[in-house]
Amino acid sequence: MKAEPRGSTDGMPAWAAARSELSEVLVGLTDLQLRTIVTTRMAPAIYLLCVAGVAAINIYLSVLVFGYSLALGLAWTLLIMPVLFVSGVVVVRVALEVILSIFRILVNLETLMGHVVTLKGQTETIVDRTEIIELPRIQFWKPRRSRKNQDQDDGQSGTDAH
Repeated sequence: MKAEPRGSTDGMPAWAAARSELSEVLVGLTDLQLRTIVTTRMAPAIYLLCVAGVAAINIYLSVLVFGYSLALGLAWTLLIMPVLFVSGVVVVRVALEVILSIFRILVNLETLMGHVVTLKGQTETIVDRTEIIELPRIQFWKPRRSRKNQDQDDGQSGTDAH
C-alpha cells in the first residue's frame, strides 16, 4: 500500500502541504481530550526517530567495542553492526505497522458502527410502517403431521375407496 505524495494532487506546493500537515499534527497534539488520532499522521516522524535511535545505539556499541580492541571493533563494525542495524529497523517497522493497523481497524469499526446505526434506524422505520398495513400471512412450509394422524388419515382414505 503506497501513499500518494501530498500536495501534488491538490495543486498545492509541497511545502504548503507539509506546513498544513504540520499544523494539523500540532492542533491534534493540543487536543487534551484525545478526540482526534494524530498517531497516523506522526508515523513517518516516529519511524525516522526510531531508525535514528537504532543507528545511535549501534554507533555507541561500536565505540565501546573499539575501546576493548581494534580487531574486535573492526569485526563488530563490519560484521555485526550492519546485521543489528537492519534487524533493529525491521523490528521498528513491524511494530509501527502493527500499531497503525490497530488504529485503522478502530477507525473502520467506528465507520461500521455508523452504518449499523443507520441501518437499524431504517429497518425500524420499515417495521413500523409494515405494522400499520395488514399484510397476508404466507406459509412457506407445511406443518408436519404426527405419525398417528398420518396412519388415521391413511386408514380413512382406504375405507373411503371401498
